[in-house]
Amino acid sequence: MQNVLLIGLLFSFIKRLFYIVGTLKGCINLSLSFFPLTTRVTIITVVRDDVLGLARTLASVFAQDYRNRQLVVVDGGSTDGTLKIIHEYGSAIDALISEPDEGIYHAMNKGIAIADGEWLLFMNSGDEFVAPNSLSKAVAVTEPDVEVVYADWIYREDGQIVKADFGRMNVRHQSVMYRTSLHDVFGLYVVGRGVTISDFLFFLSIANRCWKYSDQPISICDKAGASGKAMHFYQRMAIELIFARRSRVRVAVILLLYPLYRLLKHNMPFMR
Repeated sequence: MQNVLLIGLLFSFIKRLFYIVGTLKGCINLSLSFFPLTTRVTIITVVRDDVLGLARTLASVFAQDYRNRQLVVVDGGSTDGTLKIIHEYGSAIDALISEPDEGIYHAMNKGIAIADGEWLLFMNSGDEFVAPNSLSKAVAVTEPDVEVVYADWIYREDGQIVKADFGRMNVRHQSVMYRTSLHDVFGLYVVGRGVTISDFLFFLSIANRCWKYSDQPISICDKAGASGKAMHFYQRMAIELIFARRSRVRVAVILLLYPLYRLLKHNMPFMR
């Protein structure tokens, strides 16, 4: 009888122990839900002599509801009131570099060198986030195996939403967030006089990594820029030929017809 009683007490003790462990586990999970481990994102803003554009960009960055971020501003030695705008934000800007550079890609590389985030997003002067939750939405689609998040963008001039096309690599760096570690494997952006295609080249280099589309546009940017110039187009055709994305015959035909296209576009407003 005594043995039976001891076995019953032991069984009751084990049952109670499992109940306590289960309760503690639930409490731990609950506490983690209130204090989630968030991903660190570095936002890099490149600027030179652009007071109004920088003010718009910084206001957009600080309006983001995603807080685990680092803001790096790389100024190319501005001589207008740009530095005044930067200093007004004080310690809200996590890191500042202000010195002459060799162009936008050189400045972007400087920002990458001091980034402490697991992810990178370039929101250069004049660009802005679409909404206060744009960064949160982008981070929300990240997964352990995802290395690049891309999304649509909006042109400021007419509000047109441009659909990102991964197949054609029609993406905009303001709407591409990617892992910082990719630069350890594929190197930094190519810097050279007249080079305007380094971001496209880098994105093609990482095309075989894991990309994921976010259905909310990330950025608002201008139509104007280096990508609208003839030299940029010729560089893009050269890169697409090197990466075997287009045949030599197709590239030759495109280059032959391109001057006519530019002429028509310049003289016919409906083609712009």
